Amino acid sequence: MNRDSRRNTLVKSESSHNWHLLISIGLLVFASFTLLNYHNQYQITYEPPIPKPTNPQKPEPAENVKQFSDKFFVYIDSVLIEYGLSTDLIIKKRNLLDEITIKIPADLPIPQVNLVITLTTQNLGGTVIYVVENDKNNNVKMQIGFNGIHTTNITLQEHKQERSTGQISVIVDSIKTVNKIVARICKIQQPLILSIMSENSSIFNSLKHCSHTLELKSTDLESLKSIAIKIDEIDGLETIKQRLWDLGRQANESKSITVIVQPRVNSLLALEEILPRLERFGHEFNSNPVINQ
Repeated sequence: MNRDSRRNTLVKSESSHNWHLLISIGLLVFASFTLLNYHNQYQITYEPPIPKPTNPQKPEPAENVKQFSDKFFVYIDSVLIEYGLSTDLIIKKRNLLDEITIKIPADLPIPQVNLVITLTTQNLGGTVIYVVENDKNNNVKMQIGFNGIHTTNITLQEHKQERSTGQISVIVDSIKTVNKIVARICKIQQPLILSIMSENSSIFNSLKHCSHTLELKSTDLESLKSIAIKIDEIDGLETIKQRLWDLGRQANESKSITVIVQPRVNSLLALEEILPRLERFGHEFNSNPVINQ
């Protein structure tokens, strides 16, 4: 092969290599553009892991008769306070057989307190020995003990006064997508208002089995949100829980309040733990928001 032939072959090889390089660069640019366009249309957000809901801690069961008697006599106060009973409605006397009289507020069903006493007795390792209700269903006599040994007499009496409670409306704000947090919020038993930021039908389809009230952006809702109590401006679990629990006292005073939270992990965990406690206390949850007085 002469020198001119070799030169032509090299030129052709270099030309072919350049075309392959240009095609590769073109494919790379196209792939990058496609990925960027997909990212802009479907923004992928990081979802932090969500801890499991917190279950109420049960007390350590008693190991003998005296321990059960002592534990129940002290522990029952904290249990009943969770249901909105003040300590002046719980009258206790220590004797050979302890005597406890509980005055039940008019808005709290006596059978519910009967069940609370029964579960508390069982959680402490004891048993309910005897229960009798009068004909008017406004007075219940109970006997409880440990291993069949009678330790405590309990009387449940109907009381005319009602608990100091109010209505609470909770708005979960700025829901733009149905992620794991929103899915967990849907499982909360107390009625909530979910503020949806988009008219996208896929969001509503994803929430069609959610029992809470779904609200699109509106003048009324925005006006209400502007004066609602923001409880998760500081994104700390203990802070949000305390602020949420303190709402009980504010609801007592104003009779109705509206609060707003963001769909975040700590807010979710606080709602799951505190809303059932507020409900036990006697507060009602309203899915029709009311303006704070």
